[in-house]
Amino acid sequence: MEEMQKVTEYKSSGLKWKIGIAVFVLLLGAGTYLLFFQQETKEGYTYITEPLKKGDLTISVSATGYIEPVENVEVGTEVSGMIEKVYADYNDLVKKGQILAQLDKTKYQSTLNKAEASLAGAKATLANMEAQLYQADATVARNKTLRESTKNRLPSRSDWDRDWANYLVAKAQVANAKAQVDQARHGLVSSKYDLERTTIYSLIDGIILTRNIDPGQTVAASFQTPVLFKIAKDLTKMELQASIDEADIAKVKTGQTAMFSVDAYPEREFEARIKLVRVNSEIVDGVVTYKAVMEVDNQELLLKPGMTADADIITETLSDTFVVPRAALLYIPIEPRKGGMFGSGDKEKITIDPKQHVWVLKNGEPKKSYVKVLGNSGSNTALSSDALKEGDPLIVTQEKRQ
Repeated sequence: MEEMQKVTEYKSSGLKWKIGIAVFVLLLGAGTYLLFFQQETKEGYTYITEPLKKGDLTISVSATGYIEPVENVEVGTEVSGMIEKVYADYNDLVKKGQILAQLDKTKYQSTLNKAEASLAGAKATLANMEAQLYQADATVARNKTLRESTKNRLPSRSDWDRDWANYLVAKAQVANAKAQVDQARHGLVSSKYDLERTTIYSLIDGIILTRNIDPGQTVAASFQTPVLFKIAKDLTKMELQASIDEADIAKVKTGQTAMFSVDAYPEREFEARIKLVRVNSEIVDGVVTYKAVMEVDNQELLLKPGMTADADIITETLSDTFVVPRAALLYIPIEPRKGGMFGSGDKEKITIDPKQHVWVLKNGEPKKSYVKVLGNSGSNTALSSDALKEGDPLIVTQEKRQ
């Protein structure tokens, strides 16, 4: 019995020892958790702030376009043939009426000579027909006199009808000959026109932008006029033709100023002014855009036709208003989790408010303040608020303390 009692006591003491170890481990874990949680609560968060300031903010619309001459003319040819000579090249300054190229005249000169001969032949035929008409007219006149003197006995009825018919035929032949002369004269005019068009002239004073022909090349003007040269009138005045997204077109007006840059001069900004916003839309890859045409002063001749330009069109300037980083409007405060044991406390909580607002640090705590957004430009936003004043510490972000 004593041995059984000893065994029972030994088992009981072993159980107590195991329970004690389990309690110790559990308390140690709870203490570690509480220590970690208390440290996190104690450390908390650091709020990164910026003093609220007033200033000016320029609102702009971004657009991309190309530099083009204000006026350019495409010089072509209305006649076909082989290019015999070319007198102008790229970048040449030309005057109105200056010869740019010459087509082979042989065929057109021959056609002109043939037209002149046709006109001469038609005139000769007309003279012959007029002579026949004069003879027939004289015969009719004698017949009338003879009829009056013989009391209608002479000439005979058959002779009268024959002479009268000859008169009418001669009269018709004269009319036909006159028509042939007119036709030959128009043919001559057309031939002269074609011959003149074998010489290509400049239509304006300007500079040669493109030359699409070389001596010996054959041009065909059967269906459309081939473009031989492209001439810009004045490169000191250029245009920026920019595409405006349909979402921004309501903000863009005639007379607004734009600043733009080109890849050739990345460190320099150029100024332009909108002179026209086209009503007709353009759809490219499913995107609807509208063309804005802007005047550009190019006295330094730095800008070249075809350059790509990135423009910011100034649509509005907001003065003496609160200007804040956009990060302040995007900031969402993170609330530290509250105390609790063994994970029973709340997790970090994020509250989202759809109304426009910012957060200001007051007495070490973030306070929400609703605002009215007036406009955005880049990373800055203009806003108004009756509850805010200059110098208020505006929260832009927060960081967990280390």
